Amino acid sequence: MRRWRSAAVLGLAVSVAACDSGLAGLNVDPNNPVDVGPEYLLPNAIEAAVSRVIGSGLNMDVTGLWVQHYVEHLYTVEDLYDISNSAVAGHWSSFYAGPLQDFQEVIDKGVATSRPNTTAMGMIMKAWTAQVMTDLWGDIGYSQALKGRTSDVLTVEYDTQEKVYELLLQETAAAAEMIDPDGLKITSGDLIYGGNMERWRRFANSLRMRMAMRLSEVAPGVAQQQFAAAHAAGGFQSNDDSAILWYLDNGLNRHPIHAYELSRDDHSVSRTMIETLRDLNDPRLPVYAKPNAAGNYWGAANATFADPPLDSVSRIGEFYSRADAPGILMSYAELLFLQAEAAERGWIAADPAELYAAGIRAAMEFNEIDATDIDAYLAQPDIAYQGGQAGLEQIWTQKWIALFGQGPEAYAEWRRTATPVLPIGPDAENNRQIPLRLFYPAAEESYNRDAVEAARARQGGDALSNPVWWDVTGGGQTDPQGGT
Repeated sequence: MRRWRSAAVLGLAVSVAACDSGLAGLNVDPNNPVDVGPEYLLPNAIEAAVSRVIGSGLNMDVTGLWVQHYVEHLYTVEDLYDISNSAVAGHWSSFYAGPLQDFQEVIDKGVATSRPNTTAMGMIMKAWTAQVMTDLWGDIGYSQALKGRTSDVLTVEYDTQEKVYELLLQETAAAAEMIDPDGLKITSGDLIYGGNMERWRRFANSLRMRMAMRLSEVAPGVAQQQFAAAHAAGGFQSNDDSAILWYLDNGLNRHPIHAYELSRDDHSVSRTMIETLRDLNDPRLPVYAKPNAAGNYWGAANATFADPPLDSVSRIGEFYSRADAPGILMSYAELLFLQAEAAERGWIAADPAELYAAGIRAAMEFNEIDATDIDAYLAQPDIAYQGGQAGLEQIWTQKWIALFGQGPEAYAEWRRTATPVLPIGPDAENNRQIPLRLFYPAAEESYNRDAVEAARARQGGDALSNPVWWDVTGGGQTDPQGGT
């Protein structure tokens, strides 16, 4: 398995991030700001974006709970399907004021210096980050945003989610097209691929396929055309191509889940995940979860006040909670499941059964499962591909399993597919419904009221129970229009 790691560079990313807050600002002359090169901006922005998405914030404490990968034991607000304005505001502002702004600056500097590879890297990471945002909030500021350093415009209109996706698909396609594997590139500042631009191209095309599939139920023609084009351009070819930030077992470079558990050890693996793995005889169970004090694998239920003793539940497995765990932006296994679905839908000429099995194999190989165990798993009648709607549900279930540790993406796909069926705990709030989005932070009403009000009017509101544009299933809980 390929692991690109640079202790010096990841340490630099953290140190640059540290300089953006606190007393460090007193050392900067606001009239003569330091011009930071893209090779320094990029690692800082990558670390900030990935840690926000797969770390203790959006993953462990929000989407990973709502999609029932994890359970929260002590501070259970989000696990009961509620969330505070301060938490939402923190996620919102951390994207706009941090990595999105830095990725835009990387793009601008790449254009200004005629470095298309630099521009492409910024575009791909900006698109990856913006998709996470629009999947959570729906309409967001995008086409007019990120111009604060070069424009007097301090408030922006929100683009519809449909428009945001149109732009993201255009940008990922353009980024893939402009890449020159032999051209000038960032190497030591590239925390994902170490300067391998062919792999960046494959990432862009794979991300475009992810984006296209998200539109399968609201714009199927666009989704099919975009998916087929990206597929023809070439996505990931193996686990070595997966877009991953590998953290380091030193100081501030540790995986954010590991760092979080050192100070607040109150998360475990959900009963839904553990029972799914056990029912399917899945060899990933001891990878995803640790045995409890009695030596058993046992998960607590989500959305309940009946909190079991912490020594009775299975904590997050070492592979995903160790200091040098992977921060996965997108995996080869995910792409194979996307391609399997596309083949089943008739979008690409391929065998969905072969792609489905290859997706399972890739996911298990990434988790270091023995080949004999993988073969035995695939040989089970319940795992054999069935085709049709049943086959799609198999693909979606396997993707939900494979996306463990990638809460925002798993949450988005659960809303799109309504698979698997997730039980509602006895003490669930939000009208006993798993949330379908995040609301806009209160600060936006103060500084950008017109945009917020217009976005709410277009979307029918921004309550937690209100679906985003591409979500027509509501996770299978209720009809998005209010029926049951």
